[in-house]
Amino acid sequence: MRLCIFLVVLASCALAPWSCAEPPPLLGKAVAHWEVGRQDLAFTQTTRGLQDDHSTKYVRVERYDPSLPDDQRWRLVEVNGKPPTEAQRKVIEGKRNRKPRKRPGNPPSVYLDLENARLVRETDRTAHFEVNIKPDAARFIPLDKLVIVISVDKATETINGVSALLREPMRIALGLAKIFDVDLDVQFEEPEDGPPPASEVTSDSTARVMMSKFGSPVEFTWSDFKEVPAYRGPDQATHDKP
Repeated sequence: MRLCIFLVVLASCALAPWSCAEPPPLLGKAVAHWEVGRQDLAFTQTTRGLQDDHSTKYVRVERYDPSLPDDQRWRLVEVNGKPPTEAQRKVIEGKRNRKPRKRPGNPPSVYLDLENARLVRETDRTAHFEVNIKPDAARFIPLDKLVIVISVDKATETINGVSALLREPMRIALGLAKIFDVDLDVQFEEPEDGPPPASEVTSDSTARVMMSKFGSPVEFTWSDFKEVPAYRGPDQATHDKP
């Protein structure tokens, strides 16, 4: 999920692009600040199954919190506007929480082609950079079809926004699924109890993906973000040892 949240955009091509061996200094500093003290993200996931005419077939709301033990990370909150039954909770939560916990991912700079970032828009306070995904990071997913923009506050040298849109539909999972719409709007703010350059994802940030799985359209929406420390139980600590 973090990679999804950190892939972003909306670019104006009227300005001359950056082209250098190193990232633009302002962007490089902002990304470095972003990666210091990163935590995991808790979020609410809303899954909306659609009919062929895009009318709603079902709606499922779940909460993911990586600060909780493995068997409590996913919690089913609502099904079709009603509290879930015990049977529904057992099926959905059991399926979600049985999956192995993912180890912390690489920092965003591993995936972003910062060296070839372009300054596409600038104001007195903010610089907006278009950044591509590194070809090696894309693997079998054509992430080059994503338009990514990172907004940087000039005064604090911190990221204050990341956005992403899809240039054209892309197929994933060996062609079995097709993503045809991406809308990502992630905003950052400095925590009240922490000095700059630290920043946190705001709770009103949103991410949305429209896709077709085996021919059935589904909309996924992520909201109510909160940065939390990852759960470090005995099993996890043992697993992380070299």
